[in-house]
Amino acid sequence: MLPLAVLFAFVTVQEPTPPPMPGAAADYRIGPQDILAISVFGHDDLTQTVVVQNDGTLTYPLVGRLAAAEQTPKQLEKTLTDLLGKSFIRSPQVTVAIREYRSKTILVAGEIARPGTYPLAGGMTIVEVLAKAGPLGAAAAAEVIVVRPKGEVRGPVLPSEMTDSASVEILRVNVRAIEAGDLNGNLVLRPNDTVFVPQAPRVYVSGEVNTPGAYPFSPGTSVRQILSLAGGITEDGSSGRIRVVRTVDGKPKESGIKIDEPVQAGDTIVVKAKIF
Repeated sequence: MLPLAVLFAFVTVQEPTPPPMPGAAADYRIGPQDILAISVFGHDDLTQTVVVQNDGTLTYPLVGRLAAAEQTPKQLEKTLTDLLGKSFIRSPQVTVAIREYRSKTILVAGEIARPGTYPLAGGMTIVEVLAKAGPLGAAAAAEVIVVRPKGEVRGPVLPSEMTDSASVEILRVNVRAIEAGDLNGNLVLRPNDTVFVPQAPRVYVSGEVNTPGAYPFSPGTSVRQILSLAGGITEDGSSGRIRVVRTVDGKPKESGIKIDEPVQAGDTIVVKAKIF
């Protein structure tokens, strides 16, 4: 499997995705505001683009108003075939395709190139939506959070908007594991899910380094590796005089640290000057 970074790069250069063809997302349940393309073979006058109304119904020639919500395209095809075949057309061949998915959406937010609301077709997975909204930002964490509302909701919910933890389910997806080929975490998304890409924890570097600043943390990262990200130690700096400021029991504590020791999230690494 291609790494997600390669997959994102591939997706971003493609032409806009054409409208789904008939038969796509066969398990998708039609909902209000979805736009459908309906046609009857040999009857051009019955080729219609219709919008499902807020009450879940649509209006179609010869048939009038009928319930469409919660049917799949195939089920709606059969419904129309039965209704048209009773009195109007002999053995009608009806095709229903989703022109635009509007009733079921997900929200993508956080450290990603194209955050926003995305239509949810049947069977869409976390990898597919990250490919559409990606690539991930340089500051993105290795773990993606999916906030899944419980019960009746009007739309996706941001983590900051959660008022009751019992009203949502929090799912965590390890993107790095998926990149490594473990597809067990490739979650199938549901309507109103929020895919939140948090910022990775940081390690801060200051003192005698070429590029002081904040750098993404990942477990197992050593002082040496963080200093490399910071451009290395300057000529005036000493690899034997490195200190770490670390929060212990809620209070910052400064101590010595060796260059090959692992850092922790939130650490501040301070490289002191040589003693001449």
